[in-house]
Amino acid sequence: MKMGPQDTVWITGAAGRMGQAIEHFLDHSRYKVMTSDIEIDVSNLHEVLNFAESYRPDFVINCAALASRTEADENPDKAYKVNALGARNLAIASNNVGATMVHLSTDDLFPENADRAFNEFDTTNPPHVYGKSKQAGERFVNELNQHHIIVRSSWVYTARPDDLLGRALLASAQGKTVPVPANQFACPTSVDTFAKFVIAAMESDEFGTFHAACTGVTSRFEFFERAFALAGQPTGNLRGTANPWQGYRIELDDMMARLTGVYEFPTWEDDLATFAAEHDLAALARGAQE
Repeated sequence: MKMGPQDTVWITGAAGRMGQAIEHFLDHSRYKVMTSDIEIDVSNLHEVLNFAESYRPDFVINCAALASRTEADENPDKAYKVNALGARNLAIASNNVGATMVHLSTDDLFPENADRAFNEFDTTNPPHVYGKSKQAGERFVNELNQHHIIVRSSWVYTARPDDLLGRALLASAQGKTVPVPANQFACPTSVDTFAKFVIAAMESDEFGTFHAACTGVTSRFEFFERAFALAGQPTGNLRGTANPWQGYRIELDDMMARLTGVYEFPTWEDDLATFAAEHDLAALARGAQE
C-alpha cells in the first residue's frame, strides 16, 4: 500500500511502553496520529466500531493487551476478553473502514524450552493462558482483516524508571541486592528498535506475520550485567537466580524481515550499546542515586 500525506494512524493501548515509543517515532508531519487507551474499551465491539467509523483511520496499531502471565492465569476470562476479543473487534473495525491492522503479539506463543530458533512458519504451541489468549487474537486478525501485519516481540526493554531495568538500577544504587534470573534466555530488544521495525513494516508493501527481535540469545543475568556496565553501575549487587520453575529459552528467528528486506535487526549487544548511549543509562543510574 502506497502512503499518502497525513494518513491517519490510530494507536490503541497508547499509554503503554510500546504505544508511546511507536507514537514517538512516527513522523507526525506525515501522519495524523490518534491515540486511545482505557477510554476506548477494545473489548467492546460497539465502541470500537463507532470510533473507527467516526475517524476512519488508514492504520490501526493494536498495542492494547493484558500482558501479565500471572494475571492471565488468575483471570482467563479477562485475558481472552482483552487479548482475543479486543483483537477481533479491532480487526473487524479496521477491515470495515479499509485500514491496515498492525497487531502486536509475543514470543510466548511458543514452547518455553527449545534448542532452536522459531521462525514465523513454525507451529505455535503456547504453554499458558497468556500465550493462548494472544494466539487466539492472532487468529482473529488473520481471519477478519486480510490487510494485517502481526508483530511478535521478545524481551523488550525501555529506559523508563518504572520499568524492569530502571527499577534494577535504582535498587542497586540504593545498595540493595538485585536478584536476576540466570536461567531465562531470549532475545533482548530495545523499545526503540521494536518501534522502528513496526513503522518500517507498516510503511512497506508487505503483510503477514513478522518476528521482531534482535539477533542472538542471552540470559537475563548477562543482559543486566552488560546494561549495568554501560550505565557505569557496579554489577556486584546483581545476584543470579535459577529457580527451576522460572527457567525457559525462547529464540525468535526474524525470517520474514530477512526474506522481505523490510528491516535488518542488530545484535542484542549492539542494540543495547546504542540504546544506552542515546538514552544515557549512566544518567539514569546517577539520577537513581540523587
